[in-house]
Amino acid sequence: MADIHTSPGRMVVGRLTDLAPWEAGLILFLRAWMDGPAGQAEVWNGFARAFGGTEGRVHMHRFEALLVTLCDNARRPLMRHGGGCACLGSDEALFCTMVREAAGGDSAEAAAIAGLLVRARHADAVADLAAQVGAALRRMTWSLPQGQAKVVTHGPHRLH
Repeated sequence: MADIHTSPGRMVVGRLTDLAPWEAGLILFLRAWMDGPAGQAEVWNGFARAFGGTEGRVHMHRFEALLVTLCDNARRPLMRHGGGCACLGSDEALFCTMVREAAGGDSAEAAAIAGLLVRARHADAVADLAAQVGAALRRMTWSLPQGQAKVVTHGPHRLH
């Protein structure tokens, strides 16, 4: 396994402030969910606040299915930055671009991008889930404070 400090997915390619609010929210949800149960509860609360309990649960399950499918079939462990970090890593940027393209209706482009993250036979399924997740996140209203979320220090595939 590659050292997290030399992994190609760690490279900083932008900042969260460069993204649309829903895209920055997507990355923050990704980071929180991958941090474990406490972060997953934060994601659930975000969906519940935006959509109510019943619809929020549907969207949370789709988001969870996307990340489980992505992580279970990843070409290598996906790199991410900490919840409070303003940087955007290359794996996070690929994830965001895939979801943006899928939500915009370009499933072929989304599947091609997914193929950079997962084995090819899973790319279409990941792109389909990304379309559903992206559509939901676009509907959410995001207000991201400058301080962002807490910085969590555990987890093997997270940078600063």
